[in-house]
Amino acid sequence: MARIATIIKQNAAMRNQLNPENQAYWDELVERMREQPKYADENFLQREMRALLDEVTTAQAAGQSAEDYLGGGPATVAIALGKLERPRPWWQTWDLLVPLLFFTLGTILPGVILPAVPLQLLLVTVQYGLFIVAMALGLWLTHRFTARGRLIGWLVIVVGLLAAMSLAARLVPARGLIYLTRVGGSVTLIVFALVITGLAWWQNRQHPNSWLPAILGSLWITTVLALLARFPLTSSLMVTSAGNFLIGLGTLLGDVSVLIIGWHIWQARQKKSE
Repeated sequence: MARIATIIKQNAAMRNQLNPENQAYWDELVERMREQPKYADENFLQREMRALLDEVTTAQAAGQSAEDYLGGGPATVAIALGKLERPRPWWQTWDLLVPLLFFTLGTILPGVILPAVPLQLLLVTVQYGLFIVAMALGLWLTHRFTARGRLIGWLVIVVGLLAAMSLAARLVPARGLIYLTRVGGSVTLIVFALVITGLAWWQNRQHPNSWLPAILGSLWITTVLALLARFPLTSSLMVTSAGNFLIGLGTLLGDVSVLIIGWHIWQARQKKSE
């Protein structure tokens, strides 16, 4: 909020640098921009205004009016700007992978920590299908509602997803059972953890402050718990009440690590965007 407040103050100060003609043009342009669905998010609108004001003030210093520089009246320019594709951040494509990995870590992997519990491929397929539908709905509403509307929409989607997954767990028959055995399962889990870790390392080198590192703590805690359940020396412990407590504690620590690391990444992104 503080960062947006700063941008709003900067926008007001730059508007005051415009001559009366350009100020009148600018005020009408802003009103027209607010009518465009693309600018329903006030934060995004303020950032766009900041960039436009830079251009308009530069054009004014060169003796050009805002209308001549932007190439039309406020209504025409606002419609044209509203039709332009909203720029996608560099991280967006990779960040879409993060919810999928969160879902895997929170739903799929905990169910196979113990080698006696199989993966039910049919149920897993249904769960991923429900998740993809939920994500598609969430992305659709993100571009069509205000911040408050998006928050309410996402809450409804999450609740609906949890309810649908609970129903699927009861109704989907046990088909396609795969057991992650002590040897094969251990190798599979280690390879999966190493691949995701390598991907997170590579992505973070390409684009610092990627979200992918946020899952690494939870990933390796879950992997270690699964390995303990498969090693001969510790496998018997993991099926006792003490083992259940260890699994619960490890899951909690994994969730906390996601929140802590994610918070630091979010803070770093906020500072970088200022």
